[in-house]
Amino acid sequence: MNIVTSFVLAIIVFSFVSVSDQMKSGDRVVIGEKVHHDLYIAGGTVTINAPVEGDLIVAGGTITVSDSIAQDILAAGGTIVVDGFVGDDIRCAGGTVVFSGEILGDLIVAGGNVHLEKMAVINGNLVVTGGEITVDGRIKGDIKSAGGAFTLNGRVENNLEARGGKLTLNGSVQGKSLLVGNVIELGPDMIFEGDVVYWNKKGELDFKNTLTSGQPVFDSSYALENKHWYFLGFASILLVVWYLGTAFLMIFVIQYLFGGIFKKAAVTAVDTTMKSLGWGVLFIVGVPILVVLSIATIIGLPIGVITLLAYLTLLLFSTVMVALLAANAINNIYYQSAWGKTRIILTAFLIFIILKLVSLIPFIGQLVMLLLICLTLGALIVNIRWRPYGGTPGRPKTEVPSL
Repeated sequence: MNIVTSFVLAIIVFSFVSVSDQMKSGDRVVIGEKVHHDLYIAGGTVTINAPVEGDLIVAGGTITVSDSIAQDILAAGGTIVVDGFVGDDIRCAGGTVVFSGEILGDLIVAGGNVHLEKMAVINGNLVVTGGEITVDGRIKGDIKSAGGAFTLNGRVENNLEARGGKLTLNGSVQGKSLLVGNVIELGPDMIFEGDVVYWNKKGELDFKNTLTSGQPVFDSSYALENKHWYFLGFASILLVVWYLGTAFLMIFVIQYLFGGIFKKAAVTAVDTTMKSLGWGVLFIVGVPILVVLSIATIIGLPIGVITLLAYLTLLLFSTVMVALLAANAINNIYYQSAWGKTRIILTAFLIFIILKLVSLIPFIGQLVMLLLICLTLGALIVNIRWRPYGGTPGRPKTEVPSL
């Protein structure tokens, strides 16, 4: 086995197999025993009732984290509830998101309805976008918020930047504040300890006794910035939901229609890595050349255009295909092909999210993804069965691909 083969196999092991013991999936997943490593979960309902000593990466309909997570949380779901201790950052997106525990790092969240309850403590910064945002807890860092409605009843120990359709403030801010909203309402318990720069449709506000030392400054230059700000949170959520929903649908359809070939291709990718990789590279490089040559002739123009569209479609869904190949590989190697379609689809969806995060790594992430895409496409090409079609006596029959 040469160096290139070893390198590609190492990528496969890292991306596909090394996390298999740390993966859980199913309609209902409950973690009841302590986990000593990173944990990857995809399920309909996910409940964490035991400590996790590594990262938690989870996708599901309803996600509840009731115990401690030693490192980061990356979560996407319909409803997300975190009331345990988190030792590092949280990045999540969901329809309804609720926090009531302590987070040592930053919290970055997008949701339709985001609520930090009174017991919540964020030791880092809070970056939030949503339809309705309510902060009743304690934020030791900065808050940057954009949404339809923002309500502050808790304490911000550094700076506050809030933009939205309606801002309701009845807590306290130790640092500077930037408030941009169509409506700004100040409650009787609101305290600003630093300067306040603001804009709202009504013009200058009477801050009464809310300022302890700073000064209010009405700045009309923020009016243009504010024009569409309160739509940002909702639009971000729709974009995330649409993107993940489309990916999940494609995973479901492709696995349902072509599950057999992906099962075989997963074996091929592991057993004949270089052959699969070579066919994939040939496909990625060769098809554009054939398209250019076809378009250069009048007769070949329609074929070239159709081929180009098919090629771009394959590339568009290439990450989905890599995720499906990975899920089938894990099923083949570690579970003796015992998984049903549901578990393969959920695992592939989780792997899809992981691959998207890998692709964000500069250069190395793109290189890994390119190799994995070539490997996947090559393995699929190798497993296409060519069958004879038509033909006349004395003439060879035409070969057509069959999945």
